[in-house]
Amino acid sequence: MTYKKILFKYLDVKNLKIIFLVLILIYLKIGFKYNKILLDKISVIIPTYNRGHLILNSIGSVLNQTYKNIEVLLIDDGSSDDTENIINNLEDKRIRYIKLNKNKGASNARNIGIKLASGKYISFQDSDDFYHYDKIEKQYKNLIKKKSDFDFCKVNFYLNETYKVIFPLKSQEYNIMRNKISSELCNGNFITTQSILVKTNVIRKYLFDPNFQRLQDYDLVLRMVPNMKVSYTSKILVDLYRKKDSIGNSPKKYNESLNLILNKKYDIKCNLESFYKQFNKN
Repeated sequence: MTYKKILFKYLDVKNLKIIFLVLILIYLKIGFKYNKILLDKISVIIPTYNRGHLILNSIGSVLNQTYKNIEVLLIDDGSSDDTENIINNLEDKRIRYIKLNKNKGASNARNIGIKLASGKYISFQDSDDFYHYDKIEKQYKNLIKKKSDFDFCKVNFYLNETYKVIFPLKSQEYNIMRNKISSELCNGNFITTQSILVKTNVIRKYLFDPNFQRLQDYDLVLRMVPNMKVSYTSKILVDLYRKKDSIGNSPKKYNESLNLILNKKYDIKCNLESFYKQFNKN
């Protein structure tokens, strides 16, 4: 007796119908999980101040993402240049331009964007940096796979467009890959604002501290990481540029922000003051 005759001998029409329905349900379940990537909106928040000459490259890298279901909230922190005209000439309905009357800093601008975001997740970009084309898609997939609250990726950091460092450093990755992110943060920050993809309902509980003009990202992750599940996408997905006129080049702002961190209480278990005393000696 052939296998076909055996099959039809033990499987009547009723059983075949049940099997067929089960296969359809499995297909629909798999299809839903795959297409979920197209359903969840992600809000990308870009604070800017007098960066009209750089903003198009930054926004273009966001609009050209492989992940298309996004909105871009450009928070203009009181620019006096031609930023507004440049943005208004962009014909993309995904862009929301918000002009603030007074300059209050990037942290305040990001917080306004967080409160206005309509996406389920939030990603951050700066007006002079660049997303790799698959940044959002890769991080989103990893976040969903790991069931985490927020995800961070590797970044290229360019100092004055000549010197490049990759964050996290290889030495830092040893602990990161072993889920010892909190302990590694005691040795310095490696999670930049632009590397983060986070649930909107989570970041709204924390927000950026507007008192920080530098190290805003360090303060944020020191508050967030100990209290949630964090995942790491070990691919370089962002290019960060430290320009000569960047506030990131101000030693005064750095020292002021560092003192704020050292005098702030965090849930993370480490002696930050001891580390930075040693750091400042070197």
